[in-house]
Formats: sequence, structure tokens, C-alpha cells
Amino acid sequence: MRYTNVRVNISENQKNNIKRSLEHGEPVSIRLSYNDLCGDDVLALTNSQVNRMTKAYENGKGITIKMSKRQVEHNKTIEGGFLSLLAGLAAKALPFLGKTVLPTLATGALSGVGSALAQKATKKLWVNDCI
Repeated sequence: MRYTNVRVNISENQKNNIKRSLEHGEPVSIRLSYNDLCGDDVLALTNSQVNRMTKAYENGKGITIKMSKRQVEHNKTIEGGFLSLLAGLAAKALPFLGKTVLPTLATGALSGVGSALAQKATKKLWVNDCI
């Protein structure tokens, strides 16, 4: 799956929900009001989610983003994303990472490179200066 990094505002409560979903390997939903569609937090979203977010912004509305457990896991790897949120999980996660995540990182890295090249080629980079 290809993701686009988007800057939004995420509350502390929502960050806790994301952290909990990572700990339990579950999907999570994040409600973003119109004013939260621009911010300092980074989320990696699918093209469909970006399109829905753009439409919500243009209509002056908020949106609920439903993130799969795979998408939540991907957001761990985003520079400027939730890395600081995950610092407390590092000690717990090391045994889990060695068995499950690390073998898939090579695949994820290759897919990330492909995604970046595709975005550059199509020049559909999300520039979130509040659209």
C-alpha cells in the first residue's frame, strides 16, 4: 500500500489511542475536525484517505480516518511522525520486532521507495499548507 505523509493536529487522547492500538495490534479511528486538518503531527494516509480529507477541507468539514493495524504500524516508521510516542514501547517491542516486523521492513522500505518515485513522477505530492 502506498501512503502520503500529511500534517494534521492530533490530540493527546488520540495519540494515546494510537499507542494502545500499536500495543494490541488493532486498527484505530481518528476524528479530525476541520481545524485539525492542518497541523504539526504527521500521518501516513492512503490516496483514498487523502482524497476524502481534501474534500472534507474544501467543504469546511471534519473527517474520521480509519487506520488499519498495518497502516498504524507503517506510521511508526514515518520521520516526524509518532516516533517520540513510541519511545516507551521500545523495550516491550524488541522481542516482537525481531520476530515479526524486522523481516517485513525490507519489503516496506522497497515499497516506500516505489511510493516516493510514483509520487514524484505524477507530481501529486500533498502540500498541506491548508490546501
